[in-house]
Parts: sequence; C-alpha cells; structure tokens
Amino acid sequence: MTTTIAHRIAERTAQYAALPVFRAFAEDRIPLSRFPEFLREQAMAARWFQDLIWATTDVSEGPFAPFLAHHRSVDSGHYKWANRDVAAHGLSPMSTDDLFAFERLSTRVQMARILAACHLASPERRVVILAALESAGEVTLGELNRFVKRHGLEEDNLYLGDHHLRVERGQHEAVAAVAIAVMESADAELLETVDLVFSALTTMFESGGRRIYGSIVEEAS
Repeated sequence: MTTTIAHRIAERTAQYAALPVFRAFAEDRIPLSRFPEFLREQAMAARWFQDLIWATTDVSEGPFAPFLAHHRSVDSGHYKWANRDVAAHGLSPMSTDDLFAFERLSTRVQMARILAACHLASPERRVVILAALESAGEVTLGELNRFVKRHGLEEDNLYLGDHHLRVERGQHEAVAAVAIAVMESADAELLETVDLVFSALTTMFESGGRRIYGSIVEEAS
C-alpha cells in the first residue's frame, strides 16, 4: 500500500505518543513536587513553537493563504501563557540567558531543525510541517492537560489548561481538510519532511524528559 502524508503523520504521531516521558505523566510517575521542574523548559519551547507557527503560515498567496493567515491569528501568543505559569509557580521569569542556556541547547537544536526546513519551503511543505506539528501538539498538550486536571492544578497552569486545549483541538484536522491533495500525496520529499519533524520532536522530548526527570522517565521506558 502506498504511504501517504496523512498515513505517515498518523503513524509517527502514534509512535510519538508512546514516548516514555508521556507514559510517565500518564501513569502519574511524576511527583507533584517535581511537576514544575519542566515549566521553564516549556516556556522556552513554547516561544520557539511560536516561530514555527509563524514560519509555516508565512504564505501570502495561493489556495492555502487565507486559511494559514487565520491559523496564525488564532495560534499566536500562547507562549505568554507558559510565561504566566512560570510565575504562578513562584519561579523566576525567563531571562535571555535562561532562554539560551547551555543546558537547553539540545532542545533548541531540534527546534532549529524544523525551523530551517521552512527556509524557501513551498506552501505544500509548510502545510505538511504545520500538520505534523499540530498532530504532535495534540498528543503533548492532551497528555499534560489530563495530568494537570487529575491533580487539580488548572489554576496555575493556563498553558496546559482546558482553554488552550479547546483552541488547539482539531487543528491538525483543519489543516488536513484545507490541503486534502497534499495529505493524499506520496511525495518522497514531503514524507521526509514529516519524518524530520517527528525526529526532531522525539529527540527533543526524549532528551529533555531524561534531563529533567532522570530515572523516572527511564523507568517508564
């Protein structure tokens, strides 16, 4: 059977959802006292994700342009919620030095891999990157939102709260619906683009999860 872009995104999303770091949250292995330890990392990553949204929706003409402009308008500024959550947990604000700290370099490298793929990219490739990001994002936000709700942490975690979840829910399907022909394509370069996005995100969450939570994530493997 020919592998289409839609099939590849679904396959890679399922693999991504099975990462040990998400299993650790799903199985409540993360002690509540240690939950805030990843919030500063989240704030940095959320700001990088904003650039990814802007880059993938930077299409001024053609059939995708109106949808992408709307998507950009509703998917901008969410990183500010992550900054608010850092403060709500009594953590110091993220300075420029914090955002570019050496210990977070591995995360930035993976985000940069995706951002670089947007350079001179066709509208079709940008749409594929966006669809892959939104599919992965539904896994990430969904799992962390369930953890937050189980433990009554909604008040101090706006970025992981229901409002953000409602905004993001169905974003991948919306992208796919506006680019049906692209999602049904089996173009080799676009398939490689899907793999690039998920390779970067997988590496980022695997290394970040182990760096922050160590043996807890290892034991969930």
